[in-house]
Amino acid sequence: MVILKHSSITDWLKQFGRSITRFPVAVILLMFLSAYLIYFIHVGGVPEKWQFFCIFYPATGALLAVSLQLLTEDFKHRIAAVVTQVVIHLLWLGISLYLAQFDRFSLPQLLGVFATVVSMVLSVFLLCFYRKGDDVPFWNFSINSLVAMVAGFMVGGLLTLGLILFAQSLEWLFGVTAIDFVYADIPAVCMVLLAPLLFMSQIPAGKEKFDRQVVSYSGFLRGVAQYLFIPLLALYLVALYVYAAKILISWQLPTGWVSYLVSASMLGMVILLFITYPVQHEQGKSFFKTVTRWLPLAMLPLLALMTVAIGRRLSDYGITVSRLYLLVFNIWCYVVCIGLLLGRNKRIWWIPALFAAVLFLISVGPQSIANITLKCLKGEARSAFSAAGFTHLPITSGQYNKWLKSVDSNKAYSIDDKLAYLKDLYGYNAMSDVISEDAPIGRYASEVRYATETDNEIDEVRDIDYRSYRNTDLIEGMPLIRGYERFAWIDDPSCQYEVSDSQVVLNLRDKSSGMVYRVPVRYDELEALDDGSETKSPKNQFLSTDGKAVFVFNEFHYAVSNDGVTKEVTLTYSGLLFMK
Repeated sequence: MVILKHSSITDWLKQFGRSITRFPVAVILLMFLSAYLIYFIHVGGVPEKWQFFCIFYPATGALLAVSLQLLTEDFKHRIAAVVTQVVIHLLWLGISLYLAQFDRFSLPQLLGVFATVVSMVLSVFLLCFYRKGDDVPFWNFSINSLVAMVAGFMVGGLLTLGLILFAQSLEWLFGVTAIDFVYADIPAVCMVLLAPLLFMSQIPAGKEKFDRQVVSYSGFLRGVAQYLFIPLLALYLVALYVYAAKILISWQLPTGWVSYLVSASMLGMVILLFITYPVQHEQGKSFFKTVTRWLPLAMLPLLALMTVAIGRRLSDYGITVSRLYLLVFNIWCYVVCIGLLLGRNKRIWWIPALFAAVLFLISVGPQSIANITLKCLKGEARSAFSAAGFTHLPITSGQYNKWLKSVDSNKAYSIDDKLAYLKDLYGYNAMSDVISEDAPIGRYASEVRYATETDNEIDEVRDIDYRSYRNTDLIEGMPLIRGYERFAWIDDPSCQYEVSDSQVVLNLRDKSSGMVYRVPVRYDELEALDDGSETKSPKNQFLSTDGKAVFVFNEFHYAVSNDGVTKEVTLTYSGLLFMK
């Protein structure tokens, strides 16, 4: 292993010196990150937005710096290399500053950041080989770099553990208590700075970077691949082919879970191809050559099965982010298998390169899957509301309840379920132009699912009356009510209450004193707050009282089901309880 070649301290110091000279930007960023973490541990008090920037940018910027240096160090013109690095670093600095302005990422932003970082990681191994005629240098470089990465972080981890145990032993042996900060400072230095520096010092350079010598395949790796990896992959393929035969015999469409098994098999095939790549350059025929030659052909029927399964999910339930990602992955698998068959497994660089490019394109920008899904589902909701006569958007909570009762039950379930999906995944702000925030989104769909699970008719769900109310602005600026000395925030998940014919009695417990206050609320009061005409101003407060306490609603969700014989009330709420 390369990392073990340098036995003397002098050799190690020279190697570290060369890595600092070779990757100066990455080293500076990692030193800043390590110093910032130590500063934050000891001092703190850094604004939250700057916390994100001071961690995210140095970490990702160092990764980007390594990738760019590996690419540009082979440029013939030094000016072109410097300009390329400066422009891309400034661009990433601007993107990082932009991202730091958000308290939390939206789903498109989160997926975009994830895809970009994954592409950065892969670019470390890919960028400097895009013009090469064969992939032997790429394979040698990747294996050596991966070994160096694992070894560097293992050494950093062992050093971290050793120093922490040493600090703890001082207390055990001599009663010297180490400052608590020390236990955080050690990994901030060893894992954030020393381990990456050790990794960078072992990245192949010069002639070693483009070594074209085909390494001999070790007996251990050959045995693991032949007697463990290939039989396991064969079991997956046999199980999937048996399932495909069952589908054809019974003439039923495949279920969604089959897509994940096919994906796992495809991933196993790609890994097998990579770890046995040197065999492709050996003289004569071999077991590995035969297996890897025909595996892509064996995968194609299973990929077709996966396509049918994905198509069924899209047809039955509509688009989601995960289903579209799975569909694109399925297309990528087709391209990989066909490309391997046509190229006879001679080239492998393009497989991860294509994966990184596709992942980036479908995750970053207005054409991303997250943005397309949001646009399509909101478009479906707009069309459904417009078809029912609700053309002025966003529709209010009362209008939404009326719409649920006026359309076909399947249509109501479909739109309500999709709106609930958008609200859960994207947040309300992403759909504020379609529907009001206090609308009971998702309640109808959850009741339908419950009715289906209990073998009830879906139409019974349509007899449920929904009411919702939310007024966070009122609560945030609510003064202490005259005549009352203290208040408590009520947000009990159990939401205790008693139901009668005309009203519901809230049982509100003050946790500090243990007192329980019974506050009655009439049903017509709840219904009046959800007529879509509320101004939500302090003059229009929704107060309920029992004489000893006053309860101000911050939010409630209220549903009444009535089958003509019994009346069932479901209520969840939160608010401020003022007490004398």
